[in-house]
Amino acid sequence: MKFRTGLKQFLAVATFALIAIGCDPATGSNVNHEDDPDFVRGKNRLARKDIAGSILSFEKAIANNPANNLAHFELALIFYSPSSEDHTDYVAACYHFQRHIILNPDSKHADNIAGMIKVCKKEIAKDIAMAPIPLSEINAIHTLRTKLAKADADNANLKTQVEAMRGRLNQRGGEVVTTLASKPVGLPVLQSPSSSQALGSRTGSSSSPAVNGRRIHRLKPKESLYSVSRQYGIPFAQLKAANPRLARNPRDLKPGVTVNIPSKRN
Repeated sequence: MKFRTGLKQFLAVATFALIAIGCDPATGSNVNHEDDPDFVRGKNRLARKDIAGSILSFEKAIANNPANNLAHFELALIFYSPSSEDHTDYVAACYHFQRHIILNPDSKHADNIAGMIKVCKKEIAKDIAMAPIPLSEINAIHTLRTKLAKADADNANLKTQVEAMRGRLNQRGGEVVTTLASKPVGLPVLQSPSSSQALGSRTGSSSSPAVNGRRIHRLKPKESLYSVSRQYGIPFAQLKAANPRLARNPRDLKPGVTVNIPSKRN
């Protein structure tokens, strides 16, 4: 009886040891990754171009064994490959590539995977840059473009008006110059003295121009108050009385000096 009990204990310990030895410490499973039924099923579906079915199988293999680095690698290739256009997902591809390297640092695909991860990151950056713009911002951009277009049109219209105004000013300026060139500048017309006055001044006539109701005489060369009194038939004393300054200062009797001519006394 004791022998049987001891045998059972031995077998239990041995079984536990075998399980411990056979288990993959990284996966917690003693099943080889390539022999995983879901992994095999995924490979078969992939060979038949059943991309959606193969994705489901590989994801199930990872769900059953998260350390299945081969399933991660196959999913990464599917999501990375441009041939699977409907399933291309660079974010998912980058994730599964990185999980494969973490689970299998010595992977024979390590160098290629490093390059593909860089490509994935670049494509992800493009997607972020091309992210959809909110409707409010689109409306704001449209409004701004409309205002800019209107401002450009207004500027063009204003330039046209300025050019037209400049043309009219140049034309009017030319007309003014032409008018001034064709018409001499008006000069004040000097009225010549009447023929009788001119004749009187030449002949020494007694007639003389009136200034403020008085008659005056402009001295000619060699004339004196006495000769002027004789010319007008006025007593010399009366002429001196009418021009006291000239009578006191004979030196002021020069050509052009005005002499007052009094009326004759009866």
